[in-house]
Amino acid sequence: MNIAGELNITLNTSDAHNTRCQISSSRPLQASHVFTGKTINETLTMIPLLYNICSKAQAVTAVRAIESAKQTPATPQIESTREALIALESLREQALRIAMDWPTFINITPESPLLSHIAMGISKIMKSLEPSQSLKYIASSSKALGRKTQDITKIQSLEWKTFSEMLSNGIFGSSTDVWLTSDLDEWAKKEQTQTASFIHWLGQKTWRNAGESTITKLPAIDDSALLSVLLAEQHQFTSQPAWKNQCHELSWFTHKQHNKQNLIAKNKALKGNGIFSRMVTRLVEIANLMTVLDEFFIHNKTLTAPKSSARGLAHSHAARGRLSHYIHVEDNTVKKLLILAPTEWNFHPQGVTQDSLCNLQADNERDLRQQAELLIHAIDPCVGYKLNVVVN
Repeated sequence: MNIAGELNITLNTSDAHNTRCQISSSRPLQASHVFTGKTINETLTMIPLLYNICSKAQAVTAVRAIESAKQTPATPQIESTREALIALESLREQALRIAMDWPTFINITPESPLLSHIAMGISKIMKSLEPSQSLKYIASSSKALGRKTQDITKIQSLEWKTFSEMLSNGIFGSSTDVWLTSDLDEWAKKEQTQTASFIHWLGQKTWRNAGESTITKLPAIDDSALLSVLLAEQHQFTSQPAWKNQCHELSWFTHKQHNKQNLIAKNKALKGNGIFSRMVTRLVEIANLMTVLDEFFIHNKTLTAPKSSARGLAHSHAARGRLSHYIHVEDNTVKKLLILAPTEWNFHPQGVTQDSLCNLQADNERDLRQQAELLIHAIDPCVGYKLNVVVN
């Protein structure tokens, strides 16, 4: 079952510097009503089925919101395992879309072994973490604190190390550490991976930096203030969120990326937030996710989960950006569930995608469509959409 829906995006241009963009949505943004009256366990079972894109992030955020509402927090070890599951899911979505989509832009066939390695390898590693245990809700806080923690075994550590080395070689042609200290232009020209070939192709385009936007990152918002707006405006806010009448970006691109500055310092071509910078930064995001998972699997570090100070509110950093759930429960029954997804921030009719698409540089349908598809994929690697291009 999938109720993801899709975005309808129309571009209309009369010359290279006059592009107009309209975005509408058929995403069923009030579908969370279906959970009203359901039990906690029914809700936790249904959520990953209904929202099967980033399903682990949805499930984690839901159980965190329930724990917040019931004041029964999970242990740091369980939250660490949840963070690892989200990181694995984000890595899968980013890496799969790059391995599937980037070769098609340069008219080469995606590498089936790499696609299989990503999908099957991450699925196997996820399964080893026993997600059914860490995503379960325990009604008593004392029982919750006593739940079994996830001990990383030598087998899990070895499986992750073997998988990550193959993925790194398939994407970067080397370790992530080597790639992050490379000259991007030299790497793209000389490396034999399909990823490098795509970056080299894109870097040669005169429009590589097209699609820059002045829409800013969502500022830090106090959870109590966010919850107040959520409860006052409900689906009006979750369908077209804006903060203090301003649209903001809340994508993976706005994550704190520890390795980003090192790469930018060595590569002057990386500037702004247009197509080229966003595409290269997707590779940085993969490197960051692999670093986080190295810490979890190899160094046995506890991953820190985002905390909410408002009762019933919870957050997770998914592949698309920050996901938030608010839930109100009475006894064992869900009375209200509100889901604030990053897609609605980023594809707001006056948001970052709309602003970026209006700044593309093309005067023919083929080039405009290609740039638009690149930009949409760069902003959200998972979104379903229909693109209509009209050149007058």
